[in-house]
Amino acid sequence: MKTALIALAAALAFSALPAAHAQETMQQIKVSGGLYVAPSQLAEYANAYRLSNGQLLRFTQSGNHFYTQVDNSRRVRIMPVANNEFVSEQGARIVFSQYGDEVGVSNFEKLPMAQILPANTMVVARR
Repeated sequence: MKTALIALAAALAFSALPAAHAQETMQQIKVSGGLYVAPSQLAEYANAYRLSNGQLLRFTQSGNHFYTQVDNSRRVRIMPVANNEFVSEQGARIVFSQYGDEVGVSNFEKLPMAQILPANTMVVARR
């Protein structure tokens, strides 16, 4: 299981590298709603995850929309960019493992109520 977390963290890190320079100049990411993820697949991810920094990250579903929330902060809509990968408009990137039991978040500091963290912070969790 530790190997899976390391692999998930590496995948997040490598997916963030090409966008690192672009994120310095852009504050928000506009994502089109073109990718469809079935509600049954979203339901697999709807859960609470204890992050490596101690905070609680929740994922909820309302119809075909998916949301995330750190601790008791306001929830933020996230949009799919792949079957297991989502982004927020603010630039946080969330990647679930194949079975949804592990999650990694890059640019975690861009989610509301995330602890004060440096840019490009990555956290991982298991449920």
